[in-house]
Amino acid sequence: MSPIPESLTVKGRLIALALGLVLLVVTSEAILRLTMPHWREFFSGWFMRTVQVPDHGTVTTGRPGFDGHFAQNNGDFRVRIRINDFGLRNPEPVDKAGGRVWVVGDSMAFGWGVEQDEMYSSVIGKALGVSAYNVASPGTDVCGYQALLARMPKEARPKAVVVGLILENDIRAYDCRKEAARAAQLPGAAAPATDQNIREFLIKNTAIYNFLAVSLKRVAFVRDTLTALGLIAEGHAYRRLLGEAETEIAIERTAAELAALKAMLPEGIPMAVLIAPARFEIRDGDAYFRGLRQSMATALTKRGIAMVDPFEDFKRTGFGPTHFAHDGHWSPLGHQLAADAAAAWLKRQGVGG
Repeated sequence: MSPIPESLTVKGRLIALALGLVLLVVTSEAILRLTMPHWREFFSGWFMRTVQVPDHGTVTTGRPGFDGHFAQNNGDFRVRIRINDFGLRNPEPVDKAGGRVWVVGDSMAFGWGVEQDEMYSSVIGKALGVSAYNVASPGTDVCGYQALLARMPKEARPKAVVVGLILENDIRAYDCRKEAARAAQLPGAAAPATDQNIREFLIKNTAIYNFLAVSLKRVAFVRDTLTALGLIAEGHAYRRLLGEAETEIAIERTAAELAALKAMLPEGIPMAVLIAPARFEIRDGDAYFRGLRQSMATALTKRGIAMVDPFEDFKRTGFGPTHFAHDGHWSPLGHQLAADAAAAWLKRQGVGG
C-alpha cells in the first residue's frame, strides 16, 4: 500500500480544524442562546423603524406595540421600552396627546438609557401636575422634529411644546424642504432602511458576539487595549462636526428651521428650545461649544423663540453624575436637571402649578 501523500495529510488537518471551529461556534451559539436569553436586548433596531411623512421625508419612530428591554453591552444601562400603537414611547395612545405638554426631540428626549418615569418629559409632567406627551425618536434631527410634529393628529392641540436641541449633533446647515423633496425622488424613498454593517448584523443575530462584547468591554485591561487599537470607540471622546467657517451658517439655518417648526403650531401655543449642553463644555470648559451654545441662544432670541439653558445646573452638578459612564446620553439625574429647568419656564408661561 502506498503511503498517504503529506500534502493530503496537511489538507485533511486543515479541513478537520475548520470543521472543528465551525462546530465549536455553532455549539457555543446554541448554548448561549439557552443560557443568555437576554442577548437580543443589545440591538436597538428591535424597537425602531422608519416611516414616510408627506412633505417631510423619512423619519425614525418607535416600532408600534414593542414591549421589551434594551441594554448597552458595556453595562451602562438596561431599561424597559414600551412603544404605543403610534410609534411613540408613551403608555397612552396618541388620541390622549391633546392638552398636554409635548416634548419633541431625538434619543435624549426619547429617554435613551432611562426608564419611562425618568425621561425628562415624564419628570416635567410630574413637576407641573400636568401630563406630558413624548414626541421623540432616536436618530432624528431638526428636520426630523418637524416630521414628528407633522405626523401628530391634526385635532390634537398641545398645551405647550418643548423641543430638545443637541448641540453636539443637531446644528447643521439645514434646508428641510429641499431635503424632503430630494428624498422623495429617490427610488424606494418610502421603504424602511435595511442596510446594516457587519457589527449591527452580529449584534442583531448572534448570541456569541454579544457574549464576547459584554465580557470584554467589562474587563478594564481588555477594554483599554481594544480602545488603544481602535477596535472600540473611546467613551466620551471629543468630537465636533463643524469647522469654524461652517458653524455660523449652520447656527442660522438651524434657528430658521426651528422657527419653521414653531410656525407649524397653532397660534398661541408656548414653545421653548431646551438646549442640551455639550459634554465637552460641562467636563472641560471647551471654548468652541461654549461659543456654539451662546450663539445658538442669540439666533433663537432674534427669531422670538424662547430658550431653556440648563448648562449652569449641569456644570454645578458635574459631568460624571449627569451622564452614563460610556454613553453620551444623560443619566436619570441629567434628565431631572433638564426637566427642572423646562418646568420652571413652563410655569412662567402659566402651564401647571
